[in-house]
Amino acid sequence: MQPSDLLDLVRTAYGLTSDYQLAKKFGFSTAGVSMWRINRSFPKNSVLIQFGKILQINAGVLMLYSLEWREKDPEAKAQISRLIEAIAHAKFDDSFYEEVEQ
Repeated sequence: MQPSDLLDLVRTAYGLTSDYQLAKKFGFSTAGVSMWRINRSFPKNSVLIQFGKILQINAGVLMLYSLEWREKDPEAKAQISRLIEAIAHAKFDDSFYEEVEQ
């Protein structure tokens, strides 16, 4: 998953028509969102946690996509990709979120 793919998912979830609207809704800088749009940077983990909740995707999976995206070594990248493929469609019990937030 590319950063721009993630932006598209969040925009669709909220019915937003522009990256500017997304930046304003979440308080992100437009420059930062622009870097995600052109796949020059990936959102930091705290943003991935927020996006995971919005998209009902386990944030750990989004963090793995981030790790894969940042990895330069082809063999390591392939290993991460296989791990993502193995768990991306698994159903997680996210009840631990409630424990952490208390």
